[in-house]
Amino acid sequence: MSDRSTPTILALRRSLLAAALAAASGAALAQDALRFIVPFPAGGAADSFSRVIVEKLKDEMKQNIVVENRPGASTRLAAELLKGAPPDGRTVLNTLLDTMVIAPMVYANLRYDPAKDFAPITMVTGIDFGIAVKAEGPHKTLQQYLEAARAKKDQAFVGVSGLGSTLHFLAFEFSRLSKSDMTVVPFQGGPAMVTNLLGDQLPTAMDGLGVFVAHHKAGRVRVLATSGEARAVQLPEVPTFKELGYPSLAFGTAYALYAPAGTPPAKVDEWNQAMRKVLALPEVKQRLQDIGYTPMAATTPAAVSAAESRMREQWAPVVKASGFKGD
Repeated sequence: MSDRSTPTILALRRSLLAAALAAASGAALAQDALRFIVPFPAGGAADSFSRVIVEKLKDEMKQNIVVENRPGASTRLAAELLKGAPPDGRTVLNTLLDTMVIAPMVYANLRYDPAKDFAPITMVTGIDFGIAVKAEGPHKTLQQYLEAARAKKDQAFVGVSGLGSTLHFLAFEFSRLSKSDMTVVPFQGGPAMVTNLLGDQLPTAMDGLGVFVAHHKAGRVRVLATSGEARAVQLPEVPTFKELGYPSLAFGTAYALYAPAGTPPAKVDEWNQAMRKVLALPEVKQRLQDIGYTPMAATTPAAVSAAESRMREQWAPVVKASGFKGD
């Protein structure tokens, strides 16, 4: 072997050693990271607002935090994952209250017990719903769409991102009250549903405003009505269901943060205190609002339980009237 080849070999060895050390370091960081589970696909509205929060939480908690997308089974898959996680304060789930309130009402074979398997941490953000059509379509108002849905069965379909949720039962109530006899079509996440709406495979869709706001402002979809008590800040030109003659449809849902049951109170409080600071940041509140959510101040674990109780009381009659039962 020539003398000239020796530096090349040494350089190659150094490069391989550096790569191995970097890989080992990356693996160690990933293993050491806190887990922030989101029950919806990457790229959707829930994923986007979760990442806004996590970026600030990293600084506040001085630890790496990984957003882990676990969509499936209308948020139940993510809940099962949290249930099986060690109760050491390293794993949390940012999920809809539906996971804890609505799912037990409709799924007989639920593989978790909301009252026994989870420790609430804080409320995170509120959601109003909207009903949307393709902007280039013929329907400019909710009334125009309903007239078409009553006249043509191929228009009487509404997409929702998951069955057995407040969104599903909002669609059920809307169909019943509007006498449009609509068929609910489930999708796994808002992005897939919007793709079908824009591709003319779906005449209308319902979801949280976070799914529609950017598309509405870009002129791709038209939101015909929203579910809040008042018009949405993001879409002040869009009337509410209440304004259009459906006062009982003035409701939404919310996200809350949970840890596995048995997580030490000190760890729950650590997450709670960090969330209090992050959710109070003006830039976080503005970003959540821009995405389509209603910013909320962090609350106590007891306040989460109280919100669950109010939601259970509100939705139980609607779920029962629907007759829907999951697998």
